[in-house]
Amino acid sequence: MSMLAPSTSAPSASSTPPSLLQIEARFKNRIWRGDALGSSTDPIISSGFDKLDKELPGGGWPTRNLIELLLPAEGLGEIRLLSPSLEQTTRSGRNILLVSPPYIPYMHAWEHLDIDSQRIVIARVYKPAERLWVLEQGIKSAAFGTVIGWLPEVSQQTTRRLQIIARTATSLVFLFRPVSAQFEPSAAPLRILLDSGRRHTLSLYLLKRRGAPLALPIRISLPWTRSFSSSIASLPASARHHAVDRSSLPDIIA
Repeated sequence: MSMLAPSTSAPSASSTPPSLLQIEARFKNRIWRGDALGSSTDPIISSGFDKLDKELPGGGWPTRNLIELLLPAEGLGEIRLLSPSLEQTTRSGRNILLVSPPYIPYMHAWEHLDIDSQRIVIARVYKPAERLWVLEQGIKSAAFGTVIGWLPEVSQQTTRRLQIIARTATSLVFLFRPVSAQFEPSAAPLRILLDSGRRHTLSLYLLKRRGAPLALPIRISLPWTRSFSSSIASLPASARHHAVDRSSLPDIIA
């Protein structure tokens, strides 16, 4: 009875595990390194600011995703930051949903930012459960191109639920949250801390994105027009709390 000797020949090239470079080349659009700026196949909408777009995965605001903007106080210029994408939303014939804004938006100021106020829907709800319900329905609805919600308190489980719902939508979804929320876990893939800079500027800290956090802030010059400042400066004192960016009022009035 004969026995076969074990083969001593080298393994064939086909059985050799591929190298990391070969894997990355083969799955170029499906592999993302954690230390690199991520990309996405989801549609994006330009923020209107080149410096910001350069640092956002995909090159703009991602649709089908939850975006958190963390504020130390309302009125830093957050609406002007979003105004280019809001203008694009209304220009494309889609509506904007505002869920529980802390103040009544001054629509004349929004019009000066080229945002069609006729396409803005405001839902004023006060109970947390009702606020979340309205926000969820707005995200699910195809009627809105942008949904903005003000959520003072929200759990990680809630942000996960909102992120799952946002994945099924074709809209931009922004959550305005207090700056203290930066220390709380969140399922939002993009989290940005806003801080006021010099007059008509914002400093943006990218706390979370698909890629390494950005160490230095992005400084943005906000859009501003003389007619816009004049319209706010002419408001009676009792109405100034309804303006878009109250932090600039002392400079305007002075």
